Amino acid sequence: MKPAFLVIIIFFLSAGFVIPGSATYSLQDVTVTPSADTYPSGISLNSSAVLPIIPAGPTTFIEGYTMVLSTDLNQAGWNIRVMVDGHQAAVFQKFGNTVFINGYLLSYPVARDVEVRVALEGSVPPSGAENTFSVLRVVELNNQGQVVSGSEQTVNGAITIPATLPSLPLQSESVAELSTTAANAGVSMAPVMGSIFLIFFFIRRREG
Repeated sequence: MKPAFLVIIIFFLSAGFVIPGSATYSLQDVTVTPSADTYPSGISLNSSAVLPIIPAGPTTFIEGYTMVLSTDLNQAGWNIRVMVDGHQAAVFQKFGNTVFINGYLLSYPVARDVEVRVALEGSVPPSGAENTFSVLRVVELNNQGQVVSGSEQTVNGAITIPATLPSLPLQSESVAELSTTAANAGVSMAPVMGSIFLIFFFIRRREG
């Protein structure tokens, strides 16, 4: 077998074992407005972020995979743009807690510059057992709908816990207690007044 022919065979065999690698990305330029350590339930929030996609295979993103963006915010509204070489290639304007981006819209030759720009608004949910919520969560699903290991990235927030006020007695109970005290006071004074009246009566009778 000729060496040149052998090299060609080895090349094609090795090409068949090339497995597309999952893309990597990181949440950058993240903003949450208003900015605070904790948020009361029901307050409106606005958030934005950029996800530059760094290819780990022959394309920027595996075509059969899916990028999923989600949030715990109530009444969430999304404005998502896929940018390729600085130009807008796709737009998503949706309402709800989850947005799915088909990998076909993110898959380009590795020489292209691909990023996802996210703008999100919604309101802080009611407090739960942990009093925390996800402002923005990003995961990558493979072609079987499973989360790709190491793909999850989140921006979390904390919910303000209302201060607990001491309980006060009901007004009706206080009034009832005062009425009972006044009544008891009236009963205890009656014998005293009667004794004074009898003493006064006997003194007057003796003087007469």
